[in-house]
Amino acid sequence: MADTEELMINLLEKIKYGENLMAQLKEIHNIDGVMKLHRKIKQETEFLKKLQRMNKIKIEQLACSNLRHLGAMVECALRPSTVSVCKIFHIDEDTKLVIDIISEEGKIWTKVIARNPKSLSALSSGKASYGARSILDQAEDYMRCAKLYPCMYQPPKIVFEFVSGIEERLANKLQSIGVVLKGQIIPNSSLPEDYDDDDSWDSEDSDEELDVQNRHPSALEDVTHCMSEHPEINTLNLDVTTMMAYISNMTNGHCKYVFKQEVLTQQSEWESERPVKPVLEQLFEGKKLVCCQTAWDNFEKIVTTLGGPMEKQRAAELKTMLSILPDDFGGEDDYPRRSLQVRGNVRLRSKTIFNFGHRIKALTVSANEGFVRSAEQQGVAYAAYIHESRALTEGKEGSATKITS
Repeated sequence: MADTEELMINLLEKIKYGENLMAQLKEIHNIDGVMKLHRKIKQETEFLKKLQRMNKIKIEQLACSNLRHLGAMVECALRPSTVSVCKIFHIDEDTKLVIDIISEEGKIWTKVIARNPKSLSALSSGKASYGARSILDQAEDYMRCAKLYPCMYQPPKIVFEFVSGIEERLANKLQSIGVVLKGQIIPNSSLPEDYDDDDSWDSEDSDEELDVQNRHPSALEDVTHCMSEHPEINTLNLDVTTMMAYISNMTNGHCKYVFKQEVLTQQSEWESERPVKPVLEQLFEGKKLVCCQTAWDNFEKIVTTLGGPMEKQRAAELKTMLSILPDDFGGEDDYPRRSLQVRGNVRLRSKTIFNFGHRIKALTVSANEGFVRSAEQQGVAYAAYIHESRALTEGKEGSATKITS
């Protein structure tokens, strides 16, 4: 009877803990993936409540609760630098990897591990059931995936955070393949030959978490901060939208108009408040400017059709400033960018332009924020600087009202 009462107290404490975790997540509900983490905690808590209603509790059911691992994830997610939680990336067509925590603008990927250190060592030394994946297997997956999804062309730093600690022998193996460790490193244990991992199993590495288990943001940064943060990037890949903004009459001293087209009038107001050309000129300074053939052909067609005399002259001057390269320059696309699906805001032209920039390790300059965000939703990130959009307006000035005041 006493054991049953003790189990019930333990159960109620776990339920309360789960409810508290969900309450803490409300503080960061806007972070990408937090609602997914919330659902995982709710699922665990609801299962415990079901046990409470049935009044049939077994110690194994409490021991297998995943709340300790989820609680550690909440603690990490609450840190100020977190940008995404439970983010899915695809290593290939059949294999996905769930990254627990992404932080520092995408530069750090963290896996949270709450398992017993002895259990981790046993699993990594082969003393486990057939098919079970060790922490070393998962580390290899993380390292492989990080190379496929670089942040500003550098693979994210992989951090494994061990809530319960990690034994020294296993810690050395992880560090040797490039994993950064957080948590206490403890002396090695001696494992008996018949060691059974089942007693220390927890569900943090369930099939859902292991299959294999963003904003990788192309942030709307200040241009000075952007380039000072990434001095190694010397090449800028110009999108059609950027070339249009650079040569537009609107950005070259002719923004005091009320146009018949509402969108142009709105852009003119923005230009008066936040001029785009000085930003682009500062960004271009000292950099090699390139574009792919598709970008230039589309830009040239737009200028020929819609551009005024001064805009056409600026386009000719811009052509002398940049190198126009074949679309396939730099070789083949890597897996995630090759498989990016053309739908919605992901148009074939934009995919061609951004993939070209990625292959040559350039910063793609564009006003096409919709493409970047839609690509991120498919798990594909690009190194990009996003500026406000500006249209060609010289041909519209004759029918517009000039603002004289």
